[in-house]
Amino acid sequence: MDERGASGGIPRRMFLATGLAGAAAIVLASCTFDQPSPSPSPTASPTPATPSPSAVPRPTNMRRSAWGTDPYSRGSFSFAEFGSTEQMSTRLATPIDGRLVFAGEATSSLAPGTLQGARRSGLRAAADIAEIAEPGERIAVIGAGLAGLTAARELADQGFEVVVIEARDRIGGRVQSIVDDAFGTPVELGSWLVADDEGLVEALAAASVDTTAFLGSPAVVRSDGTPVEPSPAGAEALQRAHVWSQAIPHDVSVATALLQSGEVPASESPGDDGVSPAGWLRHAIASGLEPLTGAAPTVVSAQRWDPAPLLEPFEAGLDTSTTSLLPTAPISDLLDQLAEGLDIVLMSGVTQIAHDETRVSLRLDTGESLTVDRVVVTLPLGVLKTDQVRFQPALPRPYQLAISQLGMGVVDVVWLAFEEPFWRADVTADADTDDADGVGIPPSMLSVVGAFPTVARWIDVGAATATGEAALVGIIAAAQATRLEQLSDQDFLTAVLADLEPFATGGG
Repeated sequence: MDERGASGGIPRRMFLATGLAGAAAIVLASCTFDQPSPSPSPTASPTPATPSPSAVPRPTNMRRSAWGTDPYSRGSFSFAEFGSTEQMSTRLATPIDGRLVFAGEATSSLAPGTLQGARRSGLRAAADIAEIAEPGERIAVIGAGLAGLTAARELADQGFEVVVIEARDRIGGRVQSIVDDAFGTPVELGSWLVADDEGLVEALAAASVDTTAFLGSPAVVRSDGTPVEPSPAGAEALQRAHVWSQAIPHDVSVATALLQSGEVPASESPGDDGVSPAGWLRHAIASGLEPLTGAAPTVVSAQRWDPAPLLEPFEAGLDTSTTSLLPTAPISDLLDQLAEGLDIVLMSGVTQIAHDETRVSLRLDTGESLTVDRVVVTLPLGVLKTDQVRFQPALPRPYQLAISQLGMGVVDVVWLAFEEPFWRADVTADADTDDADGVGIPPSMLSVVGAFPTVARWIDVGAATATGEAALVGIIAAAQATRLEQLSDQDFLTAVLADLEPFATGGG
């Protein structure tokens, strides 16, 4: 099955060139967030310093993810690393010797890094197997995520003998749903927003997972809490650098494209809104590019990553209509439905995949072995980049190159529940953002400009669903996600709550 025949949108997703110096390079270095800003060493004092009181209350509940350190994912989703090509994803999706077929979001050339991309890849892999296999053959599916269970369900329904092998103690892969009444909506530690993709929405609905429109108006404040009008200046600079990159014969990183196209502002002088053009560029990178790719602009492809989605809200007048949907039930319900009746082996990681002209042999970390006719491999790209699984014979060179060149980003989420929504401003009766009953809806996407935030963007769950719960979802991306994954829950919470200070001290 060619995923180009599937319905839905076509989303597209930077090493800094040496020898570039001067003010522009200094400004861009501050945009990449490869390292958090260093803290000064404390000066010895005879009396302990008294910490400043915080205006941010302690949450009543917290849930967090750590996909980068998860040994079964080693990242959140794939992205277009500079130097990679769309053909690499297509190559990775091509069957090997009629015995091995790869699936998973990284093999989707049209929707990598998304739920719909994972689902389509599972459908495509099942169709590839069905085309070359004999009726009744035994098929192993490695991985019980959305791609794996979609493929397994299709193959089982066509009469093949299917066994699903999963290293975790649960199904779902990078879909991890938690039912917690504190948040008023299912807690999703993996993919959360659902694209308005007909096939995915229908599959969710069939599993009684309905979706509702995401109400996504933005609110931007400076680090002192002063609200400012969102500006497209940073996104426009990224867009011009992207257009510039299309005219050169070789790919470069977004960072290099910004520098060489002259789109990095040479001055930090603030504009009328108190924010410099460089500040808006940093904001577009930190709250846009990095959450969408899970990577810094120094490694993301300038030619393949299109900033157009960052400009769409401005072109739409910053209203509340978006193409994203919120699930009203756990996304894992879809996985449970797909898994019903399948032979699934949990807590059994595959360590070797060996194939010849007639069969495929799998070795598990439990010491057991399994022989099947063909195999669908849905291991995340982050795992394929390691030596956790050995292939005998080794994968053909084009497949190795694709795995090496395609990037694996890190994006984590933190869900926080509070007693009161302290961050919300009063909404007047004549507010532009009204729900169906004419009741004002507060902005639901919160970010800070002119600073170096730990959390790329906050989403007000109650505002986004118009249900009113005092709950926030923080999106943490790239280097910040990697850094925070190493912290204890207490230190992690301290770090993310500090990012909420501007929303507690600025009067909304």
